[in-house]
Amino acid sequence: MIFDVVVFWLAVSVVVTASAWLADAGFRNVDVPGRWVWLAALWAPVVLLLVPRAWPGFSGAVGVAAPLPTVVFELPEIVVGPEGPSWIAWAAVASGVIWAVSSAWMLFVLARTHIGLGVESRAWEQTRVSETEVFVSEDTGPAVAGLVRPWIVLPRWTLTLPAEDLDLIVLHESEHLKGRDTRLLAAGLLAVAAAPWNPIAWWQLRRLRAAMEVDCDRRVLRQSPEIERYGKSLIRVAAQTSGVSLGLAAFSERPAHLQQRIVTMTSVRTPWTSVRSALFALLAVVIGVQGCSLDSPVTIDDREARTVESIEIPAGSEAAIAADLRAEPTFTPFTVAPSILNRDEIVSQMTAEYPPLLRDAGIGGSVRVYFFINEDGLVEQVRIDQSSGHPALDEAAMNVAGAYRFSPAMNGAEGEEEPVPVWVSFPITFRIDGGQPARPSN
Repeated sequence: MIFDVVVFWLAVSVVVTASAWLADAGFRNVDVPGRWVWLAALWAPVVLLLVPRAWPGFSGAVGVAAPLPTVVFELPEIVVGPEGPSWIAWAAVASGVIWAVSSAWMLFVLARTHIGLGVESRAWEQTRVSETEVFVSEDTGPAVAGLVRPWIVLPRWTLTLPAEDLDLIVLHESEHLKGRDTRLLAAGLLAVAAAPWNPIAWWQLRRLRAAMEVDCDRRVLRQSPEIERYGKSLIRVAAQTSGVSLGLAAFSERPAHLQQRIVTMTSVRTPWTSVRSALFALLAVVIGVQGCSLDSPVTIDDREARTVESIEIPAGSEAAIAADLRAEPTFTPFTVAPSILNRDEIVSQMTAEYPPLLRDAGIGGSVRVYFFINEDGLVEQVRIDQSSGHPALDEAAMNVAGAYRFSPAMNGAEGEEEPVPVWVSFPITFRIDGGQPARPSN
């Protein structure tokens, strides 16, 4: 399970990062804030992993193909074969522990940084610069810190700068205050703390910080369009700043980001700028939808997987409806889904039915089957929906059909449910060595 989650997390991160990069590239030249696309990219793996658990209809809500009410009810897969080497289970446990410990450690570091800045600020001088209340430190800043009531901190050496440069620095930090950027940054840091092992998330966080600075630069230049002086101020401050704390929204960031900011400030808009931005945004949406279509490995219980409102059946028509149901696989309304009661027994019998020649040759495969279950939970019909490609495997799956025991599907208001016949479908996978079919069918 843990490996499935890691693969899913990385896959979503790759897709949404591509989408966010395109969106940010398009927004940057048309004065649209890009910070929100990077925050969304940071939280996308968490949302897409957990939301389907709480909201099964989420996939349909975002435009992904969702099961239609006419589709046969799907039960979880049955896997026949070895569970895999014991080290795999231990590796999964170890991975989970490492994940939990690393996330806890990062949360501790963030909390310590936040508290440390608060304690350190008690020794700073509070004064007024450019008509704005600021703290003056020895070497921290220029930046904004604090979550509940953010404040500006300037290093003492900035007070020796020309008044025009100092005004621009304070104006930039004031825009961080107005944009509540420390809270935005905290949200990004929490998303990274959810999976600190993910290098893509750290890169997304860097892009979020860069987008925040670009947005602030844009707002500053609207009020004071002195691009040359402002650019020189950025370079001068960057040359004297020792580094940026995790919890600070800073005037000067990394040199690569500084170059991007200056290029953005000095770029010239042309008639093609809006067209290019629109194309980038369209591509971003297309790629982002692909990320939403990835199936979360966190599945819901099969008895909760499909619920519909009770449908009353007119008197005297039960026999006709039952005959129609038996004719071919179709969806039956129910409020409580059926489930397999003897899954372990079925797996054991299918293991015995595994064709020796295929098993010894390391050949596996997956066959999808339809089962018609009557009101007593008994199997009346079995049909192959999709062959494994090996008739012997298909036959092995069919041979055990009579051994299945199901809880019957129920339909009706709570407390008044009655058993109903229903078609179900699920794949049966025959695997060899370590949990994967050794040689799937062509």
